[in-house]
Amino acid sequence: MIYLRKHIVICFAVLYGWNLKVQSQSISTAQVALDAPYPKIRIWTSPSRGEQPRFNSPSLQWPSIKKAIYSVRLSSSNDFSKQVIEKSGLPYAIFNPHKQLANGKWYWQYKTNDGPWNSLDSFVITATTRKFPTPDSKALISAIPSEHPRVLVRKNEALGFRSQAAGQKETALIIQEANGFLKKPISKESMALPTYKGKDDFENDKIALLASKWTGWKIQKVLNTFSQAYVLTGDTVYFKTARAWMMEISSWDPNGPSHKNDFGDAGIMSSLAIGLDTFWDLLTVEERAKIIKQTSARAKYFYTLWVGQVESRSSSMHVWQHILHNMLQTSLALSGEVPEAKKWIEYIYELWIAQSPKMAEEDGAWFNGTSYFGMNTLTLIDVSSIFKDLTGVDFMRSPWFKNNSRWLSYSFPPNSVADGFCNDGDKYTSPNLNYAGYTDAMARLFNDPYAAWYSKTILNGLDKDIAEDNEFRWFRLLRGLQMKLPLQSSAPAFPEAAVFPEIGVAYMHTSLQNSKTDLMLSLRSSPYASMAHTHADQNTFNIAYGGKRLFYNSGYRPAMGDPHFLDWHKHTQGHNGILIDGKGQPFNAGAYGFIPRFMHGNQISYAVGDASNAYSGKDEGQNINLGMKVSKRHYIMLRPSIVIIYDDLEADHPASWSWLLHNDNKMIIDPLKKTILAKNELAQAQVSLFSSSAIDFNLTDQFSVPVDNWTNKVNEDGDTVNFKNQWHFKGVSTEKKEKMRYLAIIQVKPNGSFEPLITNKVNGEITIGNWHVSAEMNTAKPALIKAWNGNHSTVLVSSGNIVNLGKTYSARDASSSKLLEMINGKPTIKEAKDEIPASIKRLMLMNQQVGSIKNN
Repeated sequence: MIYLRKHIVICFAVLYGWNLKVQSQSISTAQVALDAPYPKIRIWTSPSRGEQPRFNSPSLQWPSIKKAIYSVRLSSSNDFSKQVIEKSGLPYAIFNPHKQLANGKWYWQYKTNDGPWNSLDSFVITATTRKFPTPDSKALISAIPSEHPRVLVRKNEALGFRSQAAGQKETALIIQEANGFLKKPISKESMALPTYKGKDDFENDKIALLASKWTGWKIQKVLNTFSQAYVLTGDTVYFKTARAWMMEISSWDPNGPSHKNDFGDAGIMSSLAIGLDTFWDLLTVEERAKIIKQTSARAKYFYTLWVGQVESRSSSMHVWQHILHNMLQTSLALSGEVPEAKKWIEYIYELWIAQSPKMAEEDGAWFNGTSYFGMNTLTLIDVSSIFKDLTGVDFMRSPWFKNNSRWLSYSFPPNSVADGFCNDGDKYTSPNLNYAGYTDAMARLFNDPYAAWYSKTILNGLDKDIAEDNEFRWFRLLRGLQMKLPLQSSAPAFPEAAVFPEIGVAYMHTSLQNSKTDLMLSLRSSPYASMAHTHADQNTFNIAYGGKRLFYNSGYRPAMGDPHFLDWHKHTQGHNGILIDGKGQPFNAGAYGFIPRFMHGNQISYAVGDASNAYSGKDEGQNINLGMKVSKRHYIMLRPSIVIIYDDLEADHPASWSWLLHNDNKMIIDPLKKTILAKNELAQAQVSLFSSSAIDFNLTDQFSVPVDNWTNKVNEDGDTVNFKNQWHFKGVSTEKKEKMRYLAIIQVKPNGSFEPLITNKVNGEITIGNWHVSAEMNTAKPALIKAWNGNHSTVLVSSGNIVNLGKTYSARDASSSKLLEMINGKPTIKEAKDEIPASIKRLMLMNQQVGSIKNN
């Protein structure tokens, strides 16, 4: 049993053999007990406790206080007598030394305002620490050209770029769009006001935010296109119209309705700044001053809001999606024109070094899911490219960048729906042009054949040309088209299953590279819990067939904070998961999960999700505990058409248990046969559901929390979304029990020719066609599941030894999971033991140290 609450951390340290020896130094004021791997607000220091940082040069970070000023010191000796590096006057809680440190142990401290130094912290640089020395911010700023333009293109490169871009399809499309915008009426400030009202103040505020956002994004699109068209052609017709737009918008109140939504506000800010930079030589001094006043007012707002706050938050979503990029473009345009631009650039630069990629670790996945990942792609590439242009340093050194296209391939295959997790996970029926544009860029930057395959396959499925992607077209014109794509004679080889443990997602496919026949199982149990755009969905799964949704999470998101969104769509009850006493997982950073085991073979893939901590949470003053002790879910794919879900559940009290399943269209239940029937556009499914104690089969096509599209959300084709009812199944225990087990055998067949389930009345083994399954449903015994095929060439056990055809295959660890496959007549054994993600190990280590120091 894996149960990681801090009061038994030391027991698990012994169990897993971790070296948790406490340093002799006193504990830092920031080294307090934590209840979440990723608390919403930073309350700890890093790197600390003698750990190895991600990079050499390391980024030192600590808890922040708004409007505070910090000092920091760093030394190779604990009395700060050797190799001392010091910095004072920092308005943010980050310090990057900007130099490669010598191998060995380093000590550091920070202090707030004129207060005392915090207790000693330490980290270790080794020969294996990845090297990442960067120039300091002064060197970066000094490299910014003094002449305009310098954002879309540098002045001394403008003519050469124009010649280079001539004849490219992207160029023609930009000019075509710009010519269309020449005829558009100039936006007025009143357009940022809502045109209709909701039923209460909450809805009215959201509607006003949307009006402000769409107005700002429209202006950004128009002005940026005019700027690009002028750079590409030199035709002043684009300048004359852009000037009229810029003069109108520069007369607006920077704190008025166009300021209400931060996306719209930032879009106006950056497009004015880019226009100022692009048309600098054509604008009068008075016109420049007017634009600078409007633009800098908006930029000052963002900097004042961010500094001392953004760096300490686990997720500042809008900042990292678009606005940081917008702010960097604005700061570059205003550098030398507005004194504050220097500190804006410095903050963005130091923050990027310390925390990019923000919403990820190194495995390539993105914790906010596939849809919201698309909001970050341009920022990730363009900000890194801008800094590289100015410093000569590669800012894509994190392994995440090279692993990312692999995650996309599993989570959102070409011509298929996505895994469905997180907000807008149901937004796209398949990856659109923006995903093709992004992976095309990654293929060029990293010579990545997987990214190239992904992009090309999307384009083939859409019957589109890469030039039609508008998000990365400027990148291609400026950089990408000069980089060769990797040569591909055939599609790269993908294993049919993969796990991304740092984010806590895993995928099992039957034909990953052919969506038409692919059975796709996606599962999530994440250390990131239900923060930001994620949901309370630890140990939940989604199943697709043929690239279409089959059993998926349900409900809708009219807006953040909407009652239906909070109490159904984001709530556990909207997912294929488990309720305890009718309650789901809390929205809390401490309500986390993880995936401790994963194995993949030719015919079987296997994973275990652990959500034992997901039904309680302590963070930001909340302290919720629903009494869940164990929530482990075993996932097995038996190729080509069977998925097994086996749940091992335990509470600290007699509890009511609910097993949930959702389908968009219709389900039919047969409680006597213990079956649930469903289908999508291409396949039919039969779920046979067993349990350790009696359950009621409950089915409805109604939401318990009504939904209304009061924000007039539209789909990818621009049509208003119809929030139709979906179908929802609950397998609810008839008696309250401390322990409960469920076993679901899910068959998915295009023709609905389901295999009969034959149960051996003596030993309980179940035969499904060529497959056999045995699951321990007696809660008085340890949980155990086995699966094997008819000729015994493939055998899986969740623990214990494999006994196959009279022969025993054992391992040193009897508790490990094992997969036996006969390959070319010889047995091959794979073994999986519990592996804890680094974020949870850090949490446990920190709490163990805190407990030891307090006890002393």
